[in-house]
Amino acid sequence: MEKEELEALKYCLQFSKRAYEQQTERQRHTMGKADYLLKYLTLLMAAFNITISVVSKMSSVHIAGSVFWCLYVPMLLSGMLGIVSTLMIQRPRKIRQFPSGKEELIKIQQNPSEYGTEYKRIYQEMLRIDKISDRLKENNDKAMKWIMTGYICMVVMIAAFGSFITYVMCLP
Repeated sequence: MEKEELEALKYCLQFSKRAYEQQTERQRHTMGKADYLLKYLTLLMAAFNITISVVSKMSSVHIAGSVFWCLYVPMLLSGMLGIVSTLMIQRPRKIRQFPSGKEELIKIQQNPSEYGTEYKRIYQEMLRIDKISDRLKENNDKAMKWIMTGYICMVVMIAAFGSFITYVMCLP
């Protein structure tokens, strides 16, 4: 019976390791998305502000008018909110780390009953990997919410810019 339990535990440990690998890969993917999103938002914000400045000076756009500000302010605010949301992804977060070999040896020496058999050592390793994976998943889920916010802000910013250009083109 003990051999079957040990094999089952080893089988479950493989899933813990796989879940950890998936979350670390997801973290790399999320950071890549955040990096590109920040670049796109910054570039769009700069391009839109330059375009609005040039277009409003070249055409008869009344920049003191309410229509101008009703289109410009949402574009500006959504762009800034999008940039802030991508920066929130990169802020330091709580993480869990694997203990060093020395720390683990001290735990084994202090609690031999928890680590006395291969079964118990594998169980402790699985618990540790799962705790780290859970923290990674939590951080990745939060990061994905910020990325979604950034993309929504980018869509609002592009829509406001499109409305502004339409408004300028329809002027007499």
